[in-house]
Amino acid sequence: MTDLGKLSYFLGLEFTYTSAGILKHQKKYAKDLLKRFNMNSCNPALNPVETQLKVTKDEEGEAVNETLYKHMVGSLRFLCNNIPDLSYGVGLVSRFMCNPKKSHMSVVKRLLRYVQGTSDYGILFPVKR
Repeated sequence: MTDLGKLSYFLGLEFTYTSAGILKHQKKYAKDLLKRFNMNSCNPALNPVETQLKVTKDEEGEAVNETLYKHMVGSLRFLCNNIPDLSYGVGLVSRFMCNPKKSHMSVVKRLLRYVQGTSDYGILFPVKR
């Protein structure tokens, strides 16, 4: 076994050492995600989902690319490790993986806009002194 020094990057998770403790974040992954789905220049949202949002099956709505929808939701699911605020919204849109509609895609894009505004956030593990 070899000592590679302090952990800085592992499986898309980044670790920054500060005087307050260890900060775990996914800034690079979030930026790459926004770039991959052409959302890197979007306006940031203040909250992940609109309050009192009711998402239904929407049988007569316009269909969207199912594969793209699944890629977006799966990528957001991975971000829930560091942005727990996303968990509710991602769980909501995950219900419509089969036959997603335009109304569902707008919720996913709202979540990506929230990621745009919170990509610098992380989880701090304080150091005991």
